[in-house]
Amino acid sequence: MKHILNQLVQLQELNFALSEQKASNPEARLTQLEESINKLVEKLPEDISSRYLRMHQRAPLVVVPIGQNNTCTGCGIAVPVALVNEVHKSEQIHSCENCGRFLYYQENSPRRVPKAPGAKVELPSGIARFSDVALMLPKLAASSRDDAVKELAALMAAQGFVEDGDRLTELALRRESMISTAVESGLAFPHVRNVEGGSLTFALGLKESGLKFGSPDGETTKIVFFIVIPTPASAFYLRLLAGLVNTFRTAKARNALLKCTTPEKMWQTLTSLTSETIS
Repeated sequence: MKHILNQLVQLQELNFALSEQKASNPEARLTQLEESINKLVEKLPEDISSRYLRMHQRAPLVVVPIGQNNTCTGCGIAVPVALVNEVHKSEQIHSCENCGRFLYYQENSPRRVPKAPGAKVELPSGIARFSDVALMLPKLAASSRDDAVKELAALMAAQGFVEDGDRLTELALRRESMISTAVESGLAFPHVRNVEGGSLTFALGLKESGLKFGSPDGETTKIVFFIVIPTPASAFYLRLLAGLVNTFRTAKARNALLKCTTPEKMWQTLTSLTSETIS
């Protein structure tokens, strides 16, 4: 049954990829991606595929990992230990007894670093809800897509936003192998879903000379947003993506960001440019 579970996870990722492409370019023709989704649905047992499609009509998140505290990351309800053990075996397809989502066991789940007890909790607005000046990198040293992802994941780990940059890199590149997260206008949005704890967060790196990221227009990528997405924020991520793409649709906005030479200037420019597109 493990191969069926892997197909379900892949199907969900392809559906998310389809939604991402629509959010970044509503006019794009996505026939090839839609065909890949249909072929994967046909490979699944009929009872499993019909159940997946029925649940997907209600919510985009249908297949979720069990959290490190033995909860369903879809609804947050505790999963009985006996069921956790059965999910770990992967001998059958199992579901959450509360929300009905398909469950799988993910080794070494990526985690956000929790705030220290007693730490002051701030309520930022705009782009400050999703990033920080410490996560701005004006000059990526990377010369390839993989190295850029690794560099940004390492920055998030070094600044104390995540626990394991190497694990995030592995999962992000696995996602890239399915379909590139690069879009037109020199932008790319590599990301990792199902990160435990914390909130939707991104690091931003610039490469003025460009990187080969697999953009649909064949152009190099110069602006890279590396995003970690907690399970509950999977759908909200699409709103952030659409807002960022809308912000940098013009060459004027992209050039203003690419001219920045310090993290502080990047943050100031990003905050200004997104003041009306990211709420």
